[in-house]
Amino acid sequence: MKIKITSLGCRLNQSEIESVSTLLQMRGHEITFSNDADIFIINSCAVTQKSERKTRQIIYQAMGFTGENTPRRIIVTGCSGDEIKTDRNITYISNDHKYLIPDIIDENISAEELETDTAARFRFTPPLMSSTSRVNLKIQDGCDNFCSYCIIPFHRGTPVSKPMDQVLTEFQTLLEHGYKEIILTGVNIGKYRHEGEGLPGLLERLLKIKGKYRLHLTSLDPDCTENSLLELFAHEKMVRHLHLSLQSGSNSVLERMNRPYTGEKYLQVADKLKSIDMDFNFTTDVIAGFPGESDSEFRDTLNLIKNVGYSHIHTFRFSPRPGTKAAVMESQIPEIVKTERSKIITDLCHEQKLNYYSRFNNRKSTVLTEKTGKDFTTGHNEYYIPVEIGSELEKNSFHAVNTILDEKNYVLKGTLV
Repeated sequence: MKIKITSLGCRLNQSEIESVSTLLQMRGHEITFSNDADIFIINSCAVTQKSERKTRQIIYQAMGFTGENTPRRIIVTGCSGDEIKTDRNITYISNDHKYLIPDIIDENISAEELETDTAARFRFTPPLMSSTSRVNLKIQDGCDNFCSYCIIPFHRGTPVSKPMDQVLTEFQTLLEHGYKEIILTGVNIGKYRHEGEGLPGLLERLLKIKGKYRLHLTSLDPDCTENSLLELFAHEKMVRHLHLSLQSGSNSVLERMNRPYTGEKYLQVADKLKSIDMDFNFTTDVIAGFPGESDSEFRDTLNLIKNVGYSHIHTFRFSPRPGTKAAVMESQIPEIVKTERSKIITDLCHEQKLNYYSRFNNRKSTVLTEKTGKDFTTGHNEYYIPVEIGSELEKNSFHAVNTILDEKNYVLKGTLV
């Protein structure tokens, strides 16, 4: 059958659906981008109201491609598919049953037959047919932080970790299939723990595996960054980048958010990583206009941003999520103020991005090629900075390049060394 997959949301969601896609292809199904597919799989996201609206739009679009004369199936999974039910030609599958989608499509099992004992978070096939050169490997799921603005713990449940031996085996399998950058992903990978060992112990074992590859951690909370973990970023195989989650630089706002760290703790982590590599690449996310955020509290966030220096900041205007504490907090910020503060952060980010990229002007680095075409190749260097090369190179290979900053387009142009 021809199957179209649309995926929204985080790397964890992407990793899971790549695993589903891999198994479907192994069983002889064709993955297509066309709307004449026999089955539409929608891997949804619920982190914001905007993402939920986008999910609904995609479902309605898929319904528009299915008529009485062409009764195609729609499968909705991800964080918006938290119920197991069938409504006309739409089947909703929870995250814990997502790995069973190939069996449901092949009619080895129906949605109605799914029981709680079939629920599992780590029964996914390794994503050996990932659509990208940089592959996501799921090692953890769930979160129990219960930040006052976040709905994810209600969709993903409490933290669980993939057994370490299983991670090592899947990591090795991905290397054997040619992947050269493996990204460890989960809802909160800093809470990885198996048989008394945490994330540092897992990384130490992964970094001992022989081969030419990169190991990438993307998102961590500052409270999950003990020194034994941070020191591993000095290893030559580690990507010198971290999405160090911020949300706010104000301690009082962080307290209202129920975030388990302070601005001072955040800066300690950033300073430690800068001591390992002065050019370490930081990205983050910030919520603009959290309930009660005063001008002074907003300035605290701006000051922290200026102190750290980021290459990218994903700025959210606060959006109330029904069912969370922040949705009913007093002193909701007017939309016009949220927009103004978001623009200030975005403008500051553009300035910082240019300053950071300028460090790589006329400098050598190693690029892992990802997309290639006639007279062009794109990829990322060891600091997770995108690089454009004006020649066609072999995909999924390492190349030494010299980079020049194109200030107008905020990009590094690379030439082979």
